[in-house]
Order: sequence, then C-alpha cells, then structure tokens
Amino acid sequence: MAEVSEVKVQIVDAYVPEWEGTVTLKLEKMLRHLKGRRDVWLARSQSGSGTLIAKRFHLGDKQDREYNCEVSGIKQLTKRGILCPKLMFTANDKNGGLWVVTEFIGNSTELSEIVLHCTNPAVLKAATQQFVNALIMHWQLGVHQTDAHLRNFLWNGQFIYTIDVGSIHFSEGALALTKKTTILEKMLGGYLESFRCDLIQAFVESCAGQGESELLARIESPNFASRIEEQEAKNLRRIWQKSRRDCSQYMKEQHGFRMLVCQRDLEPDLIEKLKHAPDELMEMGQRLKSGNTCTVQQIEWAGRAIVVKRYNPKPIFYRIRHILHMSRAMRSWSNGIVMNQLDVPTVVPLAVVEESNCGLLERAYFLMEHFEGESISDYLNQKENDEVEFERAVSGLSRLFARLRQFRVVHGDFKAKNILINESGLRLIDTDGSRFLVNRRRFTLKFQSDFKRFLSNWPDGSRVRRILKNRLSAIFDQ
Repeated sequence: MAEVSEVKVQIVDAYVPEWEGTVTLKLEKMLRHLKGRRDVWLARSQSGSGTLIAKRFHLGDKQDREYNCEVSGIKQLTKRGILCPKLMFTANDKNGGLWVVTEFIGNSTELSEIVLHCTNPAVLKAATQQFVNALIMHWQLGVHQTDAHLRNFLWNGQFIYTIDVGSIHFSEGALALTKKTTILEKMLGGYLESFRCDLIQAFVESCAGQGESELLARIESPNFASRIEEQEAKNLRRIWQKSRRDCSQYMKEQHGFRMLVCQRDLEPDLIEKLKHAPDELMEMGQRLKSGNTCTVQQIEWAGRAIVVKRYNPKPIFYRIRHILHMSRAMRSWSNGIVMNQLDVPTVVPLAVVEESNCGLLERAYFLMEHFEGESISDYLNQKENDEVEFERAVSGLSRLFARLRQFRVVHGDFKAKNILINESGLRLIDTDGSRFLVNRRRFTLKFQSDFKRFLSNWPDGSRVRRILKNRLSAIFDQ
C-alpha cells in the first residue's frame, strides 16, 4: 500500500523485556502477501524502537497451524544454533489476526537479489559459499527448509540468515543421505542455470571439508544432472500455474468486467489506471503499430519505458469457439513469466488486463518493459566485419537456443524482429505462441522448423547465414 498504516495489537507473549501491553505498529511497506493467509510488513512501533518485521496471520482455517509453526520454528532454529531473526513478541488484533514480530536484520539483502543483480563476482561467490555452508549445517542439524526459495534467505555480507521458518521441517539427528540428495535436486531444479553451476561448485568445495563425502559422490554421479532436469520441468509447471494467481509476487483482482494480473511492485497509480481505464494508455506516448488484431503503444510511466499491446476483439463466433482458451495477452504474460524464471532472455512482463462481456473476451492488454534494440538480422549484417561484436551476438544466440532446447520450447515465429539485441544482450519477444515441454519427437521437428525460419532472415548464400548455420546447427540437430 502506498500510505503508512497503523494497527494496535495486544501482546500475548513477549520474548524481549521491553515489550508488553498494547503496542501500535506503523506498517511502512508490505514485503509479501499470500491472499487470505498472511502478510509480511516492514514496521516500526509507535515508541520508535527500531525497524521490525511484522507477520500477520489472517483469521481462517490455517491460521493457528501456520502461526504456531512460525513461532515454534524460530524457537527451534535458535535452539539449534542456526541464524534467524530474533523473536520479539507475538500478539493479536481486534480483527482476529495473529502477529509474529521479529527483529529486522539490518544491512541485509535477500539472496535472490544477490543472485539476480550482483555485479561483483567476489561478493556473489562469498554469498554462494555461505549459503552452501548454511544448507549443510541445516541438514546436519535435522533442519529441512521445504520452500528453499532464495527469498527465504538473507545475506548481510558475512552470514546467511534463514527466514520464513513456517515451512521448515525439523527432525532428530542429521537428515539421511537420500533425503539430502532429493532436497538438493529439487532446489537446483528451481534455480537459474548460471547460479546452479556456481552452487554445485560451492558444494563440491565444501562437502569434503564438512564430512559430506557421500553427498559429494551423489553430486558427481552420472544421473545427478538428469534428475535436476526432471525437477526443472516440475518447477516450470509450478511457475506457469503461479503466474495466474494472487500471491506474493503477483496481484490478481477482478474489477467489474475487467480482470487484472500484474507484478505486485508495479507503480500504484499505474495499477489504478489498469483497473479503471486501461484504454487511456493507448492515447499516451508513441504509436508503434496499428492493426486490426493488435495495437501497440510505447509510453513512459514514472520514468520507465513501457510497451502496451492491445488485443482487439475477434469476431463473435471466433470468441464463442475459443471461450475456454487462454487469451493471447494472458499467454504473453504467463510465457514471459516462465521464460524470465528459466533464464531465457526475454522482456519483463508487467501486467495483463482482460475485459469480458457475458463470459466472452472483449479487449485485452499486455504491458511489458520496453527494450531498446534492433533486429538480430540488421545487427549481424552491420557487424559482419566486427569480429568482437559479431561473436558476442552469435554466442548470445547459441545460449538462447540451447536454453530453449533444454526446456523443449517451440517459439513458432523466429522472424528477425522477434529477436532484439543491444549492448546489454539479446531479448526474445512475441512469445505468446511459445509452447513448453513439447513432446520430444514433435519438438525435434518443430525446433528444426524454427531454425529454418530463423535462417530465412538472410538470403541463400550470404556469409552471415552460412556462419550461423555452421555455428548453431548442432543445437537444432540433437
């Protein structure tokens, strides 16, 4: 929420002497949201005693269980010597909410932010190594974080702190080797490929020194990589489903005949515009394309360049036949979310709006970050004699196609303008027709067809086409 709100809570149990009675919490920023279950806030007390993390469990069937898991989990981690935020107090409010309030770990960053945005290799290596050391310590002490998302770990430059402890399972004694291996495979299947390689290397370096030689042997076994790929496929399906529901990352709301799904951190005033008058965005900025089926506009909002695609209504009989199908706008949104999660370079999806009448889709809008680049064909033609830039572009294409192959992704339209490039790298766009985990036999045919369409952007006999065919054919012919 944009404005600071306040809530009065009655302390139930205090774990630090200064807390007692009734406390007014100033809720400054919502950090996470799970609809109907819990919210996590950056907060301060009215007395100004420093920054806190306040987690509210909503009144409902799961409230008591999740609240008790959170409290007992923090106590268990502390007892076992695992770093986690200090429990300050528990409380309730007049609306039946139960609160767990902990200290705020200053100068800390979610590990996900380090992995995604850190440009210092030494910092990334140090954080990764400490994360591995923390995981090994967890397992040796009988601690299993069932939701090992990188957002559930904080890094303060020296140590890893474990948060969101309600999803942790505790056991007496160390976890069995099979259990540790299964946990690790599932974790690695959910991480970006680049970070996964760093993480595996950190495990290789740490296992022997921490008495985990058997785990190291499992990691180095021939079947380990294939089992990670299986977990990647499961993770892909989970991401696809999550992209269309209300959760900590995405907001989903129905407003009359409009349904909105967007990034939860999208600018509040832009969210309001999408709820009530999305078509007004088409009168702003610059028109990029006008067509019968799709209209494309580039706008700027709060200093951010955004592309808005409006999908115009199809004929009534077409909409009746496709009433159970996902709209192109929603496919663009979900495919973009999945590809970003899988480390496939594509533009960042921001929001999707669907307007309907009597259950039939009318207009739909898809918003994404603008990527200022030129088509891959124009770029390679211009840089044909620039060895460094030409090689950078071809290497980028090789990584892109290899990543698509890994998840058996068929794009369906590799015309040159659907792959953009600038000094920061490549972006694949127009992904609404993409399909994931296509049947292996069918995928081979479709993927080779994609490659032929890609090469057709250059005339037969051209030097660029010949180089691309020689360098990339192996990826498509496997």
